[in-house]
Amino acid sequence: MATGTPSSSNGRNRVATEQRLVQATIDLIRDRGFDAVGVNAIAEQAGVSKVLIYRYFGDYSGLLRAVAEELKGFDPDFASSVMERLGENATPGSIMHSTVMALREMISRNEIIKTLLVWELSAKNELTDALCESREKIGLKQTEQFEKFLSSNRPDEEIDLQALLALVTAGVYYLTLRSDTVQVFNGVDIQSDEGWHRIAQVISDLINRPPSD
Repeated sequence: MATGTPSSSNGRNRVATEQRLVQATIDLIRDRGFDAVGVNAIAEQAGVSKVLIYRYFGDYSGLLRAVAEELKGFDPDFASSVMERLGENATPGSIMHSTVMALREMISRNEIIKTLLVWELSAKNELTDALCESREKIGLKQTEQFEKFLSSNRPDEEIDLQALLALVTAGVYYLTLRSDTVQVFNGVDIQSDEGWHRIAQVISDLINRPPSD
C-alpha cells in the first residue's frame, strides 16, 4: 500500500532535482571554470533534461541565483548568534574578534569560495553578480545587528560601521587568500591561528578603546 500521495512524491523529486542541478553547476565551476558552465553542460552533468532548469528555476539566471545562495557560506544571523554565545560578557571588540576568526575559517575551509573570490576580481558575469548581491545583503544584516548592540552599549559614540566592516571583511578576504602562498605578511604569520588571533585582537582593542574626550 502506498504511503505517500503523487503530489508529495513529485515535490520530493523536484527538490532532489533542483539540488542535483545546483551541485552540478558548482562541480563544473570548480573543475572547469565558469566558461564551461551553460544550460546544456549543467543538464548533462546532472543527468537530467535541460527543460527542468527552466521549469524549476525560471531561467538560467534563476539557477545561478540558487547557486549563489548555496555558496554564500556565511550565516545571515551570525552576528546575533555570536552575541548570544558571548552573553553578558560581550563587548563590541569581542564580537568583532569572533567575526574575524569566523570569516577566516569560513573562507579557508572552502576551496570553491576561495576560487570564486579570486575569480570575482577579474571577471563579471551573472554568477559573480548574484554572489555579490547575496553577500551584500548578509553584510548589511550583520551591520544592522551590530549597530543595535552598539546603540545600547555605547550610545554616545558614533562609529561608521558600514565602512569599518567593509575594511575588516576585505582585509580578512585578502589575507586568507594570500595565506595559501605566503606564510608571513608584515611580520604576522597568516597561516597560523596565533597570527590570526593577533589580527583579531588588535581590531578588538581598537574598538573597545574608550572614546577620546
